[in-house]
Amino acid sequence: MGGAEPFAIHFNARVRGMKSALFSRARVEDIFDQQDLSVTVELLLHSPYGREMAEALTRYRGADAIEDAVTRNMVATFRKLAYRAEGRFRKLTALFLQRWDLAAIKSLLRYRHQGGKAHPAALFPGPTLTVALQQELAERASMAELVGGLSLWDPEMCGALVKHVKAYEQDHVLIPLEEALDRSYFVENAARLEDDSHENCLQLRRLLQIEIDRVNLRALFTLVSAKAPREVITARLMPQGTLSRRRLSRMAEAQGVVELVEMLGGTMYGELVEIVYQFLQTRMFSPTERYFELTLMRELRRMARRSPLSIAVLMDYAWLKYNEVTNLRLIARGEARHLPRGRVRKELLFV
Repeated sequence: MGGAEPFAIHFNARVRGMKSALFSRARVEDIFDQQDLSVTVELLLHSPYGREMAEALTRYRGADAIEDAVTRNMVATFRKLAYRAEGRFRKLTALFLQRWDLAAIKSLLRYRHQGGKAHPAALFPGPTLTVALQQELAERASMAELVGGLSLWDPEMCGALVKHVKAYEQDHVLIPLEEALDRSYFVENAARLEDDSHENCLQLRRLLQIEIDRVNLRALFTLVSAKAPREVITARLMPQGTLSRRRLSRMAEAQGVVELVEMLGGTMYGELVEIVYQFLQTRMFSPTERYFELTLMRELRRMARRSPLSIAVLMDYAWLKYNEVTNLRLIARGEARHLPRGRVRKELLFV
């Protein structure tokens, strides 16, 4: 089943053209150095984000407008990619881009978890979870009603949420809902692709496996730091990642975060070891997770260079686009909240 579909030649040429329109590192750093949200808004108005920026300014101001504009631009771009793909390539493209629907669903869950009191800009639309649908779902009065609406919209990905709603209503812990989504999307799709030898399927499965590793490492760092029992930790870990069950079991037995970090040395995440050490005192995985994304993007770049007619080219571009949007959101949020510039700069990633 190997070999590229004829369509892929034209499609990937188009994707490379879109990639050339991404901001250079120098341009992003120039925006960061402005230290003025009004200047950033003006720069974005005269960029590929211009239409969304103009629309966002009718609803929000400052950082809220910037975050809304760049996120909507990214989602519109992903929808365009899904629409232009054809044949089996289209099916795999839709499956890959569904990853940002997953993020949109999680933003809805968090919004409801906070009682619907979070700023509306905290809601992120997805390629198929449109702004209008998301806003309608955000108005649901309870988590049970929200989950009911989501499971009707996408029963395959959101159906697993239903069995966790009663427990949520009792303890108001969001993690089981989010992890149920992760299992529905990452684990189940990785398992479905396991026996397909087509290059595009192998590449998409590889990406899903890396994302599973990310979720598992977040759980390990959090639970080992909290000295949770081994059986509690292993119950939270998901299969189908690149880290074997045996390795994950050993990591769950780590006596502390330092020992856990050292166990990464023999994996594809070995380059993260020194970075993780920088955040050990904070006991926060979030900053490290950004560097984990850098590892993922570097792997996608290698895959795209090895297979220039494969879906890796699309995945490489989509993650670069997502990273650009994340950088712009971080800059805007940092300026609005007057965060230390050194802290914001550390979170900006460039591949």
